[in-house]
Amino acid sequence: MTHEFFRTLEKDHEEVKDILDQLENTSERAVKKKEDLFMKLKQELMPHMKSEEKHFYSILLDKKTARQEAMQAIEEHHVAEMVLKELDKLSKDADNWTAKLKVFKEIVEHHIEEEEAEIFEAAEDSLDENQLEEVMTAFSEEKEKARKKYT
Repeated sequence: MTHEFFRTLEKDHEEVKDILDQLENTSERAVKKKEDLFMKLKQELMPHMKSEEKHFYSILLDKKTARQEAMQAIEEHHVAEMVLKELDKLSKDADNWTAKLKVFKEIVEHHIEEEEAEIFEAAEDSLDENQLEEVMTAFSEEKEKARKKYT
């Protein structure tokens, strides 16, 4: 049975993918809408990634069966964060903003696919029910704390 923690992450993933779809489908001239959606994206994505790294991936790094997947996920977060910062610095009506957004979306969607398929499975194999409960609680608390930074 899938642990509630994984459903929480999947819900976050759906929210991020929805915002990315909205951004991708926003017209070139709708700069204010892009700015608002991009701010919402950062407010959803950054706390999620930071909390995962601190309370989920860090524990998986100590598990032989999940270490490689966790290291790869951390690197994918790093790449996503670099591109997100580049997008943030660019004017939302810059010629290359939409192209960079498309690449960013591909990076994030690829990461989500791998995480939900491979990392969740590795975590279920490596962590017991109590550990997953602890991770879920710490993740949720950290995410709320981190959210204030991006508001």
